[in-house]
Amino acid sequence: MAGDPHRSVRCGVVRRLVLIANPVASGFTAAMHREVTRILTGPYDVTAVWPESPQSARSQAADAAAEGYDVVAAMGGDGVVHQVANSLIGTNTALGVIPVGTTNVLARVLGIPSKAADAAEGLVSGDIRPISVASVRADSASGTREDLALFAAGIGLDAEVVAKAERNPLRKVSFGALHYARSTASVLLRDFRRRLPTMRVTAGDTSADATTVLVQVHDLYTLVSGAPLRLGPGSNGLTVAVIERTTATRITRAVSRGLTSRDIAGIGGIDVWQDVSRVVIEADPPAWFEADGELLGRAFQIEVAIDERPLLVVTP
Repeated sequence: MAGDPHRSVRCGVVRRLVLIANPVASGFTAAMHREVTRILTGPYDVTAVWPESPQSARSQAADAAAEGYDVVAAMGGDGVVHQVANSLIGTNTALGVIPVGTTNVLARVLGIPSKAADAAEGLVSGDIRPISVASVRADSASGTREDLALFAAGIGLDAEVVAKAERNPLRKVSFGALHYARSTASVLLRDFRRRLPTMRVTAGDTSADATTVLVQVHDLYTLVSGAPLRLGPGSNGLTVAVIERTTATRITRAVSRGLTSRDIAGIGGIDVWQDVSRVVIEADPPAWFEADGELLGRAFQIEVAIDERPLLVVTP
């Protein structure tokens, strides 16, 4: 049965796979796409499609799930993976990941090889299993939107860094992590240096004021660089870092501790909440927010919660 999280991808019948590729991903080449298609063809009946926009990627993935395809493989960075997953949640169609982006966080979380050809081999010989994800619901003047966070969501600093980085997408593709590092320094020193808390963060009976909120779904989280950052020791629910004042010194200390897998909760002005099932952020004025590095807009209320629906993925 398609979508059984315990069945192996190996079987005696040809199954169907849609390959959704983002040709502007930093590591993408036409030769690489041909090689991936060659590896997948045979074990799968492969249909290759090319989205014209993020919404197009969602629509193509949704169509494939509705038509009963076994796997939709996202070839690109975390952006196209995020869009595809949003259409596969709660269906029997599994997500495959061919990482050719700048950081490829979800691929690293799942143990998927960094080379595209090896990742394609993993789609042929791997297993299907469900993974935990979070739902992100945001209310703004233009209405309500709902998205998934596969590994992390952010409100405040990191979202504004993404907003700045995306103002020059060519530099994003050409310089990757360096472009994000420069954007971070600019936003931190110019916009956050004297910013007072404008958000109220609530999880259960616990509340705090903040300028920035980071929500981690899985152990590895990336803060505007290619390096893995661990917010806390890990938990069965969400890990939420609430930063009261986002200063350069505080962020530098947090990144330094996180990169060595030490708890950042000991840093003054940063609270880390573990095993959270739902967190609500109220922002006045509306705050920028992102999920998986994808800028989602500005909202006056953002709710991040564990999503009970399964997302099936193909893993090695």
